[in-house]
Amino acid sequence: MSWDELGPSTPQAQAASELQESLYFQSYGRLETHMALLQDSVRTQAFRDAILHNRHRFQGKIVLDVGCGTGILSLFAAEAGARKVIGVEYTDMAEVAREVVRDNEKEDVVTVVKGLVEQVELPDGIQQVDVIVSEWMGHGLYMEAMLNSVLYARDKWLCRNGLILPSVGNLWVVGAHDPHRKANLNFWHCVEDIDMSCVRKAVSQEPVVDCVTIQQLLTDECYLHSTHLDSARNEPVAFHSNFLLTVRRPGIINLLVLYFDVGFPQGDSPVSLKLSTSPQSPWTHWEQTLLYLDEPLFVKANDRVRGVLAMTPDGQDRRCMIFDLNISFRSARTRVESFKSFSSTGSR
Repeated sequence: MSWDELGPSTPQAQAASELQESLYFQSYGRLETHMALLQDSVRTQAFRDAILHNRHRFQGKIVLDVGCGTGILSLFAAEAGARKVIGVEYTDMAEVAREVVRDNEKEDVVTVVKGLVEQVELPDGIQQVDVIVSEWMGHGLYMEAMLNSVLYARDKWLCRNGLILPSVGNLWVVGAHDPHRKANLNFWHCVEDIDMSCVRKAVSQEPVVDCVTIQQLLTDECYLHSTHLDSARNEPVAFHSNFLLTVRRPGIINLLVLYFDVGFPQGDSPVSLKLSTSPQSPWTHWEQTLLYLDEPLFVKANDRVRGVLAMTPDGQDRRCMIFDLNISFRSARTRVESFKSFSSTGSR
């Protein structure tokens, strides 16, 4: 799939796409958004550890921070000994980042450039960088993500054998149970004596971002998809993956949980540092992405749930994703073959 194939085909579609893009950047221009990111200590510490564990790759080097926000990753890079750090930020948060840099007396190392990475030129005639850092991941890894901006920067500026942090992202799925799902859907039947049952279908087709507990998990996890940032082509993320989940304990599966992890190289170690959003890992602001089933699966230990998950960008908004889910489940008592489509457009 190419960007031309994905792009809006009418002026109205183009206008809708531009509006969605504007809303996306507006959300990242608010301090409250960045406060939530910075308060996610698991996320922030993972990036700091990754940068400092690769200190030898930063010392005396030129670093590009794509989507620098408040500039914290740029300052971590300076702390690791970078000779020059360029933070690129499209929103008005660029002014905040510049002030943060001044307050930390790093103006001689860190320069903040305001603009889209696809449109800016690097300062001081710089044509190549040694390292790219970016917290590009969105919910479910690819929803609202900046992945393609990072790949654009890689293709334009990263030197041969340069370093990208994080270097890989992996998407996983696991089956779970939400005891409150039925009550939440039934809420829409009647609200203050007003029939709102028409909303129920739309709500059921939205991926939900929420926190799932270990106690809700009923199956093992299954790998779905990876992006290796050193080799991935800069094109829309689109894939379909088969999965097989083995039930660990009896219960009712009424949702599939998507989560991701990203890997950072650790110097010469063969083991990468991992930041995970699994329900079995410490909480992060990404939480998990939930796909609710219309037909619950009544399972017992060692049952197997088969399926296919396809993910493609929404043609009207490339930062939003369409999920097509096929489920196949057979047991001694039941047989379920189902298909459901979800759109993340309404789950911002």
